[in-house]
Amino acid sequence: MPNKQTLAPHQNEATTIASWAKAVCAAIDARGVNSAELLMQADISPDTLAETEGRVPVSNMSRLWALAVNTTGDDAFGLSVPNYITPTTFHALGFSLMVSSSLRDAWLRTQRYYQIVSNALEIQIQHGEDESALCYVKIPGKEYAKEAIDAFVATMVKLSADITAGNAQPTKILLERTKPAQSDQFKASFSCDVYFESKRNEIYYKNEDLDRVLTTANRDIALKNDEVVQSYLARLLQQSFSKQVTEKIITLLAMGEPNQQLVANELNISSRQLQRKLKDESTSFRGLLEDVRKDLAKNYLAKPQQSIIEIAFQLGFQDPSNFTRAFKRWFGVSPTAFRRQQP
Repeated sequence: MPNKQTLAPHQNEATTIASWAKAVCAAIDARGVNSAELLMQADISPDTLAETEGRVPVSNMSRLWALAVNTTGDDAFGLSVPNYITPTTFHALGFSLMVSSSLRDAWLRTQRYYQIVSNALEIQIQHGEDESALCYVKIPGKEYAKEAIDAFVATMVKLSADITAGNAQPTKILLERTKPAQSDQFKASFSCDVYFESKRNEIYYKNEDLDRVLTTANRDIALKNDEVVQSYLARLLQQSFSKQVTEKIITLLAMGEPNQQLVANELNISSRQLQRKLKDESTSFRGLLEDVRKDLAKNYLAKPQQSIIEIAFQLGFQDPSNFTRAFKRWFGVSPTAFRRQQP
């Protein structure tokens, strides 16, 4: 992948908006832990967090969540993140929610535009006779940390309370996660019954609370903000040429080291055209190949059942010693030492 975690990842790559990562870092710092050190360990660039429309791979965010829980010793850490959410955390969507006509209207906006927050999950609304539920549904093939769900649910509960001036509170919350050691923090945070090890992640509200007209409703402002959100979403879903090349590299790695000409043939263009197109996006074939190998190497090393030799061949290295030398150059330690450092 490109050196910089840019706005336009391929839509099949699970990412989250960088401003969400900033809120997580603020919660980490509030516990007296240096978030900059954890970002480094999670391989998340601080520069990405500073970008207005930066994106962070969900795999890196999951590592950040794990590091946050390990360093704070708090299995309910995700519940603290909403305290550091700002109106711009979710781009223009946050402003649209605040001026929606009702809480249900805000839910519908969340469902429609949730990909700008994260494309590892989708939002569904389950309409019932007396109460309805906002559901966080896993997208097949995309993983997420349980702490991320804790934080997303807690954030939606806080936003719902803010939008309705405290006039709407959940009736019950269902979570897929196992029951945490600090389960009492969940009930205290949500002021309702919380059920763990459920089939889905769901937040229930009374319909009368969902449909009550909000005093802050402003249709014109909401629609204007919707336009900004739609423009951002369109850019987010646009596939860059470098992403197309990255996909081909990943596909061809299992057959050995893919060269530039081979990938160009796969894309039905000349090698020179491929080189020029990548240069236009401020990257190169060699850089993409190395970034892919770095990312895959970390993922493969997290699976103890795979040997170092197997990983080397999966990454297209003809000799495991070449993989070891490359890995030391990337991360400063050998693959074996890196694997031992994993939590």
